[in-house]
Amino acid sequence: MGFGTIPSFPRPLDSSAYRRGYLCGLIRGDSHLGVYRYLRPGRTHGDPHRFRLAMADMEALERARTYLAEFGIGTDRFTFQPETPARRRMEAIRTSSSASVAAIGRLIEWPGCADGDWARGFVAGMFDAEGSFSDGVIRISNTDLQMIEVLTDALRGFGFDTTVETLKPHTPKPVHVVRIRGGLREHLRFFSAFDPSITRKRNIEAQALKSEARLDIVEIEPLDRRQELYDITTGTGDFVANGVISHNCYARPSHAYLGLSPGLDFETKLFAKANAAALLRQTLSAPTYRPEVISIGANTDPYQPIERELKITRSVLEVLSECEHPFGIITKNALIERDIDLLAPMAQKNLVRAFVSVTHLDNALARRLEPRASAPLRRLEVIRRLAAAGIPVGVMVAPVIPFLTDRFMEEVLERAREAGATLAGYVLLRLPNEVAPLFKAWLDVHYPMKAGHVMSLIHQMRGGRDYDSTFGVRHRGTGTLAELMAQRFHLACERLGFNRARPPLDTSRFRPPRAGAQLDLF
Repeated sequence: MGFGTIPSFPRPLDSSAYRRGYLCGLIRGDSHLGVYRYLRPGRTHGDPHRFRLAMADMEALERARTYLAEFGIGTDRFTFQPETPARRRMEAIRTSSSASVAAIGRLIEWPGCADGDWARGFVAGMFDAEGSFSDGVIRISNTDLQMIEVLTDALRGFGFDTTVETLKPHTPKPVHVVRIRGGLREHLRFFSAFDPSITRKRNIEAQALKSEARLDIVEIEPLDRRQELYDITTGTGDFVANGVISHNCYARPSHAYLGLSPGLDFETKLFAKANAAALLRQTLSAPTYRPEVISIGANTDPYQPIERELKITRSVLEVLSECEHPFGIITKNALIERDIDLLAPMAQKNLVRAFVSVTHLDNALARRLEPRASAPLRRLEVIRRLAAAGIPVGVMVAPVIPFLTDRFMEEVLERAREAGATLAGYVLLRLPNEVAPLFKAWLDVHYPMKAGHVMSLIHQMRGGRDYDSTFGVRHRGTGTLAELMAQRFHLACERLGFNRARPPLDTSRFRPPRAGAQLDLF
């Protein structure tokens, strides 16, 4: 919806031309460079040479410093402006060497032909220096008409539709603003084509997806190339379409997608797909179906209390067992023991792995945090019984809540290993938009004295926010505390012997379900 397939541009960062273009756009756009000629007593000449680049965004400053160093130009870094309640902290790089200032001047000279990688770098540098992306519009400003002309030529050379707006044209130095026309599709193409460094300017949060295209799946085909994909958070489920990964965090937001509240409605209104087994059988019967491992329990627990009556999960397992189809299953409820008679024979054929979520070992906390799930020690007993039946079983320490449950990590792993678990994983607490206010309210009710500290630690592990959905870090977080947690988990797993190599689940045994009452020939 609105994205289309984003063209794949080769990464330009190893290109000398790209680096020259980037430095030209950034330094001409936002630096202080010059030689000042005046006499100074006691000096043989009075020509100070100065270069200074001051920025509030460290990504652009570090990229500039690195590029200059690669061209043999060293710079010193210093604090240009300390942080105040009204202003962001600014860092700067500088040099007063006449040779270095002269070399910088040569680096940012206009090339004979401003195209290709040089043009890509120039646009990126100008965007980092004087560009913005706000209210769904990309703008780049400058008072120098030559800079504006080179910029618009470069953008048009890559097929971008632009317009130039002049603010206060009757002033001595009017500001010219280059605006990129088009919606989110063009914005993503801009970031892919030029690769500016400042991440806060590349945030597409709250941008509208607009399209008149049909949303049916028409065809699926391999790309036959490597391509950067973009990870976004939506109010729907998980899907991959048109070169875009769309990710959403699970059960409570799914209720919001259905028009219900992720709070009270999630606690009181359940949706059951009573014909799940029949639909699964129909899918597995399709002539084009090819088996891959199915994950059960990824969105919500397959053994909620109502499963005792509905037996939907068991009916699904019966179909998978009949077809010898591999699957994994994760739960925090002891009801899984009911289905050991189905799981154990599948395990003997390398067709199943089970995971049990054990968040902590505090029964009082469990009653507040997971009131309808099995108690922590009962879950360890589930691991023991599954392992005793020959079912490969793992433990998920999830979610890890800093200052509330993280202190239990090593003990949970030790107790689970003693019970027979051989696999282990963990997930840092995730607070997408629908969940964050609910968790904060829960903290205020149950742990008012700890609430502020818990959220402070979460922010330290989520880039200063409640949640960071960035692919690759959403499960683990970033920063020193997140790295420490990862090291603790890794060292404990190494010491206890978790996650040793084992063959993948077997997909070769799959056979489609029987049609009606027809018997096998042999």
